[in-house]
Amino acid sequence: MDPLFQEIAAKYAVRECFSRSSAIVCQGVSMPCMYYLLEGKVKIEQTAFNGKSILFAFAGEDSWLGDLELFGDSEEANCTVTAITDVEALRFSLAIMRSNLKRYPGLAESFARSLAQKMWAYSKMSTVNILYPLLDRYARYLYEMSADSATLPIALETSAGLLGAGERQLQRVLRTLAEQRIIERSGRMLTVLDRDGLKRLAGDLVQ
Repeated sequence: MDPLFQEIAAKYAVRECFSRSSAIVCQGVSMPCMYYLLEGKVKIEQTAFNGKSILFAFAGEDSWLGDLELFGDSEEANCTVTAITDVEALRFSLAIMRSNLKRYPGLAESFARSLAQKMWAYSKMSTVNILYPLLDRYARYLYEMSADSATLPIALETSAGLLGAGERQLQRVLRTLAEQRIIERSGRMLTVLDRDGLKRLAGDLVQ
């Protein structure tokens, strides 16, 4: 944390904790605050008018949530952000942060860098959804989601929707991963047996 941010955080931030699977931000709901992630990891997704959701990105410590709303005309959140591990964050009022942008020019520069990185990540995710095989994308999804727990719900319909795939396609990928002993299926749950194997399959999709 740089000295400028430490000063602003000491004056205006409130520390909050979110448990795994908690919704931190809900799309379409007024968001009068923004968050800076100190620890943990989240997934960011957006739901279209047809009700289908798509995975945008994952984010971890030192990431901002709400910086798009900071510079927008509306405080309505444009994405849903869900904790995939326990998360610790600093909460700031959007109104207070807006008032500080002119007072602290370095703050605006910091947000500009954050937004540029976020736009790059979203652009990359769009490319990934078009060009990378579903096996690679699902391996990356399971790798990120299993950071805190090896046992996960399969949630076939939801997972397929987030990855822009069909349920039958995802069923085939699940069978492949089970045959390779990377995962084990039990009813509606799966257990990751080889997280390094998921990372190898995901390749350059994992940072």
